[in-house]
Amino acid sequence: MNLSNIKKMASQARADFEARRIDEAELKQLYQQYNPLEDIYSFMKSAREMFPNLNCGLATVYLQRLLLDGKIINGKYKDNNHTFLLLEESVVVDITSDQYGGPSVYVGSLQSPWSLE
Repeated sequence: MNLSNIKKMASQARADFEARRIDEAELKQLYQQYNPLEDIYSFMKSAREMFPNLNCGLATVYLQRLLLDGKIINGKYKDNNHTFLLLEESVVVDITSDQYGGPSVYVGSLQSPWSLE
């Protein structure tokens, strides 16, 4: 898949999160596989109300399923703990970095301010 198609898919995923068109049951299941929480319902309710804040993990597991590719990275954006998707050849896919002043949709090379740790 080329970067243009990935960017279109990421932009659509961002729009779907903003409009709350993501299937909540599917998102809960994906997130529970990634990070089992005792109170997933409270977390999901808070996350939906605060998008893009508190949503980097949710968005990343969704993007991974949507693109059928990538590694979930628990890295950093600037000095903030941040989760994003990393594809082969060090391509970052991130739809929530705007919570830290970054772009709302980023598909590009792994570079500062993103880091793996």
